[in-house]
Amino acid sequence: MKTNLSPKLIHNINEDAVLLWFEKPNRYVVTSKINSEFINIYMNPDNSRDSFVDNLQENYHLKVDQANTLFEDITVFLKDVNVTQDIDTTTNKVSSAPTNYIEHSYEFKNKIVSIRYESEILKSLVHPQISHHSIKNTSEYDVLFDVFRTNDDLHLLKNGAHVGSFKTESFHFLQGKFALELTNTIHSTSIDNWVATFHASTISNGKESIMIVGDSGNGKSTLSVLLMAHGFDILCDDFTPLYEDNLHLYRYPAATSIKKGAFEALKPYLNNIDSLKTHTAGPKKVNIKYVPPLLNYDDQASSFPCNKIVYVKYNSLGKDSLNLVAPDKVLETLIPDSWISPKETHASKFINWFKNVDCYQLNYNDNNFAISKFKDLFEES
Repeated sequence: MKTNLSPKLIHNINEDAVLLWFEKPNRYVVTSKINSEFINIYMNPDNSRDSFVDNLQENYHLKVDQANTLFEDITVFLKDVNVTQDIDTTTNKVSSAPTNYIEHSYEFKNKIVSIRYESEILKSLVHPQISHHSIKNTSEYDVLFDVFRTNDDLHLLKNGAHVGSFKTESFHFLQGKFALELTNTIHSTSIDNWVATFHASTISNGKESIMIVGDSGNGKSTLSVLLMAHGFDILCDDFTPLYEDNLHLYRYPAATSIKKGAFEALKPYLNNIDSLKTHTAGPKKVNIKYVPPLLNYDDQASSFPCNKIVYVKYNSLGKDSLNLVAPDKVLETLIPDSWISPKETHASKFINWFKNVDCYQLNYNDNNFAISKFKDLFEES
């Protein structure tokens, strides 16, 4: 048996679900306890195919053909899950930025950040989310970023040093890398200290936070803005970092992006929504507005603990409900679009953190129902 294909970490996350972490590809897989047992038997270095089949016959009362099929399935599964997944990066790294650029300065509490964009198009990838932090341009800054393009490659420099290059069609990887580097700057840390950055929105009541996940178009950002309009604090929108020391979720000070379909629905709650500029984003040219936080960034805490994750699903024709849900339901949405540190210590911290989180599913079409349920979730703590 190829023990190098074995999961490095195995953790029970509920009565029937087991979370496996494979070190080489940094992959997480949720499976049943019985499947985990079969994989463990398969990975026994003293086991042959025949002994695997005999074990399953004797201890699990499976037929020979069933045990052989399981052996083949596990073989294929382990080979597939251990394939390293490449992100769309490029090897065409550069260290010198263009001399012609559009420059903007921003202030985040006691940090001044300057960004030089090569073009208006590249500026549109970053600036709208943080434009509410804009200040008069200054040459006295803590950190300087350069965002530019060469041929079909996008590049990001930080204080003149290369930190990322990506293919143009994968511009969202550049946005994610910038968000991480800006987070490092704001919180005076480095990438080595983050357990994960989740593709999730997070709100807070000033004492703790609740993470909101959901498939694209299911209304998590719209719900975040609704909750903000009812007194809650948006800690992050679509980029939520988890820190290693205290396992808190940390603030990322971007505005919340809402799609055109939500503009009218939010008008009763946001008086200034019509005055916000409409941007077009992505290859589908989706109309988006960026809603800045209502609370003053300088006065807010940097981080909060998180003990609840809510999977949100908006359905204009569905019934309103909020129920506890199996953790694997949330993991299926949370993990694929998130970055989790490849360090074993961080993988273990992530799993142990997640095991202590309560997972819910919110189905809603009534905004007031959703708002009241979030108030209840905060009051339960």
